[in-house]
Amino acid sequence: MKRTFVYLILITVLTSVAVSLNLYFGTIISGYPVYPTRLLSKSKVLLIPLDSRPPCIQYVEQLARMAQIEIILPPIELLDNYNQPAQQKALRDWLLRAIPQADAAIISTDMLIHGGLLASRNVHGTSQDIEETLNLLQRIHAEQPHIKLYGFSIIPRLLLADSHNNGNLQKLVTKYSVLKDQVSLFENPLDFKLLTDLEKKIPADIRENYLALYQQNTQVNIKLLELAEAGVFTGLVLGQDDGLPFGLPNVEKQRLVHYVEQKEHLAEKVSITRGTDEVALTILGRHVNSLYQYNPRIYVQYSQPAVPEMVMPYMPHTIRRTVQEKIALIGGVEAASPQDADFVLYVHAGSRQTSYSTLTAQAQNITNLIEQGYKIALVDLSENYYANETLLPHLIQANTDLTKLAAYAGWNTTSNSIGTAVTQGALFTGALARIEETNWLSLYATQLTFLSERFVDDWYYQKDVQSVVNTTLRDMHADPYNLGKYHVKTSDLIDRLLNDRAQHFFRQNLAYRPIVFLSAQGRQDYRLTGLHIKTQLPWDRTFEIKLEPELSIVQIKN
Repeated sequence: MKRTFVYLILITVLTSVAVSLNLYFGTIISGYPVYPTRLLSKSKVLLIPLDSRPPCIQYVEQLARMAQIEIILPPIELLDNYNQPAQQKALRDWLLRAIPQADAAIISTDMLIHGGLLASRNVHGTSQDIEETLNLLQRIHAEQPHIKLYGFSIIPRLLLADSHNNGNLQKLVTKYSVLKDQVSLFENPLDFKLLTDLEKKIPADIRENYLALYQQNTQVNIKLLELAEAGVFTGLVLGQDDGLPFGLPNVEKQRLVHYVEQKEHLAEKVSITRGTDEVALTILGRHVNSLYQYNPRIYVQYSQPAVPEMVMPYMPHTIRRTVQEKIALIGGVEAASPQDADFVLYVHAGSRQTSYSTLTAQAQNITNLIEQGYKIALVDLSENYYANETLLPHLIQANTDLTKLAAYAGWNTTSNSIGTAVTQGALFTGALARIEETNWLSLYATQLTFLSERFVDDWYYQKDVQSVVNTTLRDMHADPYNLGKYHVKTSDLIDRLLNDRAQHFFRQNLAYRPIVFLSAQGRQDYRLTGLHIKTQLPWDRTFEIKLEPELSIVQIKN
């Protein structure tokens, strides 16, 4: 089975050579290579991330550049690494030293208390960690009241934390959690009996620890709400991790919603929303929009009438509600028509019932909107995470100019994608409205780099390459969630496969697209001539990758 790696690598190397030759002997554009400089920083935001994965750090850094925000990050050695929690005490000490450099801070309390998202699922933090974190936040506000503090905390997911001992109990505990919520709401006598039977099947310590997880989380979140009420936080977001329409996480969320509703001034400071990995990014959007006094007008268009009421996997409520939450979170407002909007949030959710002809028609609709000059932020969801339920291939087939998109997102859960697309669309359109002529090219280079990353990661990796690599690993009796000695070979294989697909995609849809800027000095005409990506497995698993795209741009001779 080890030969499989060799064969795949050989195929991708040969294909990449062929693509490179094709690029070299293909269309020749006469122009001057340009090297966009980064936009000058106008403000600094300190980030304590939820964990060390790219969505929690890299996405925030990249989109912050559009708003001329510099992100201050802790030393990487202090952060978590998969199953290894962060150094909470050292992080708290670093935060106290570094905070005077910042104008604002986005702070994950789960990182400071537990050492990251995964560690929070196992309640890694102690009561002392909780107390020290809360005291630290109050001290920072007292000593630096001019610094805007944005905190966020995550309501634990429905599923029992991953571990060797918990594996066989996860489904059983999920049923227990869902039923416990339903019993509290509907008081059905039959459900009471089912719940009693389930409790007998789950070891007492597992059940008690599961219940204690939510109890402690609620207690911490109440204390964070008290800090918000006292003025410590400029804004506080309580996000809900993966769930279902029923379950104990929903019970906790409703308790917190009720608490906020009883406090007169908390509603304007606190957001309670579905979301995890994208929360820091959306908080950045809220901060930037507030900083520049920009309330983006967003027209929401769904690909089909049924889409807004769909409840997608891992979500406790409908797509429409998630859209409303994310728009409100960044300080946006829904527009009545595309003509009244700064951008259109186009939300697609494919399923097994979505036909090829429907996808083709939707792609043509988006193409028409782009050609009419509308800025489109596209959310490309799939109910079953299948490539054939998504819109991107049909947009490529329709020769849609994807460089004109205001945003693209189709990664992981519905809230991840919607939150990312809404934030990218808002930051891009906001920057475009106030950008100086000398910074125009830098803004577009940043935007197109992030777009390219989303296309390659959200579609080519998550819908294609990841499955190929995981199948290969399992054929070799290797675990995609614990690569061990296969880490380097797997990383190399992913790099080759993705670069092959990225080159093909670039030639199909991005190469030589006109990027035109009309200024007082006349027309400035640019073209994209190359895309190269570097890939990395940030953790010892294939679930996520870190991409570093590099675009080549030339200015056309007049």
